[in-house]
This record gives sequence, C-alpha cells and structure tokens, in this order.
Amino acid sequence: KEHGQGIGYLDDGTMVVVEGGRRHIGNEITVVVSRVLQTGAGRMIFAQPRS
Repeated sequence: KEHGQGIGYLDDGTMVVVEGGRRHIGNEITVVVSRVLQTGAGRMIFAQPRS
C-alpha cells in the first residue's frame, strides 16, 4: 500500500487498488482500470479515478 492509494474489495474478494484514491474513501467513484494481475492469492485490479 502506497501513500495516497485507496484500497477496496469486490464481492468476490478481488482487491482494487486506486492510485490517488485515498481522498475518495467513503465515496463511490468511476475508475479506469490500468492493469489486472492474477496471483496465487487471487486477483488484483489497479486503477485510476476517471477525470
């Protein structure tokens, strides 16, 4: 977890990491997915807030 990131989880347990998302915690926002990783522990999605 980097400074300024927002972390959330989908219903299936997928972790969603939003760059610059910390200031949006508690709000629902639209994001643009930049990358998806499949790991042994599950899936991780990296995204940025949509302008």
